[in-house]
Amino acid sequence: MLIIRAEIIFFRPNGSFSINDGIRTNITLRPAFNFGEGLLFSGMVESDCVYEKYIYENMYVVSVKFPTIENEAYEAIQSVIKIGMNLDIQNASRIIGKAKLLDYI
Repeated sequence: MLIIRAEIIFFRPNGSFSINDGIRTNITLRPAFNFGEGLLFSGMVESDCVYEKYIYENMYVVSVKFPTIENEAYEAIQSVIKIGMNLDIQNASRIIGKAKLLDYI
């Protein structure tokens, strides 16, 4: 399993008239992360700190676990993983945030 440390920021949804100011953390947050070159993987976002919400447009340092990146998948992605790289955070094809890779194991 690939685990990364990353700075993440979630964008405010376009055209949202909701009073919602962020994404609740009491549910499992598992968006897709786009590593480029057609490599899109679902990752579980976990914070070391206790937050009620990830407030839109605020930056957080989190761990992201990718349970599907093992063996052959890791071999395919290993050459594109670079510390400092930027990743799109997606819900299907819609970009909902950005991440900057700080470290990985």
